[in-house]
Amino acid sequence: MNKRNAGIGGFIVVLILAVLSAVFNVDLSAILEPPADSGNVVLVESGPGEPADWYEIYFTDPACPPEAERVGGLDETIAEDILQAELQVDVAAFDLDAEPIVNALIELEDRGVVVRVVTDEDNADLSSIRRLRRNGISVVEDKRSGLMHNKFIVIDGRYTWTGSLNFTANGVYCNNNNLVRFDAPELAANYIAEMNEMYDERLFGPDSPDATPNEQLLIGGVQVEDYFGPEKKIAPIIARTVASAQNEILFMAFSFTDDQVGEAMLGRADAGVQIRGVFETVGSDTVYSYYPHMAAAELSNVQVRTDGNPRIMHHKVIIIDRETVIFGSFNFSDSANRKNDENIIIVHDPIFTNFFVEEFESVWAEAKAD
Repeated sequence: MNKRNAGIGGFIVVLILAVLSAVFNVDLSAILEPPADSGNVVLVESGPGEPADWYEIYFTDPACPPEAERVGGLDETIAEDILQAELQVDVAAFDLDAEPIVNALIELEDRGVVVRVVTDEDNADLSSIRRLRRNGISVVEDKRSGLMHNKFIVIDGRYTWTGSLNFTANGVYCNNNNLVRFDAPELAANYIAEMNEMYDERLFGPDSPDATPNEQLLIGGVQVEDYFGPEKKIAPIIARTVASAQNEILFMAFSFTDDQVGEAMLGRADAGVQIRGVFETVGSDTVYSYYPHMAAAELSNVQVRTDGNPRIMHHKVIIIDRETVIFGSFNFSDSANRKNDENIIIVHDPIFTNFFVEEFESVWAEAKAD
């Protein structure tokens, strides 16, 4: 994939163009060359295959501009999609202050569309959350010591947005993040079930039932796995997937302290699998982080760096053999595994995974080598 940056502070958009070309015989040459006034959009051309029509993949392109310059970002794209809702929008957001999204939710409430919001107690007193409540939107808080760390939006029981992105201005414009929009009702049903537990039943953390209806799915012929923690222990699932690597593991980690995932990676390294990883700089030098262990490993096939973003590299991504990608809200930590409400998606498809490989290479190139 080739990136063409059409403006600072933008984001990478995976455009679903194959369907237009095949069905409507559209000449894509004009579309693939964005006009000079195309704002902050960064276009991604497909790699070894065309993206399918059931997903769109987005990565932030952090430049952290002043407040006045924050336009044309992923928060506006999300808001536009939310505004298409006719029945219901569910938002589970650890942190939520992006004004376009807040405005869209309030507009839907005024229109009579059902809006449900769940957040964590740590961020429940934000002015954005108070504003939602003043406009008639009920916001449920997780008041435990563990975190409601999910970041997902479900629209009309069909479209699901999920990834590492907190729905905040910093998340969109300052931090490295990923977000995927899925068009798959069976997947959306999983997130609605999780939302029902939190919003209707006030069940969070280990008290939540392990009742995800469709953990194993085929979407467009692609195998997809979808898990929610801590009712389902996610670290062992990730470790088993990591242990399947035959050639290469790539990862980007905001936090990486979990022994199950870390030892699974080092075990594959001992078997000769190539490993490259980027750690968020803050916290990477602690005794709990796997960065010092991997940096000190006397293995030529293990290379790790700390990120080059002066703000936050917020990805939680593992790529296996360039064929499988793991992503979501789950930091690779014991707290995420035992206490926090989290979700991950595992997609077994080289075309889908290739977009994450390209993002990894971009973050790797900007990272600080030892």
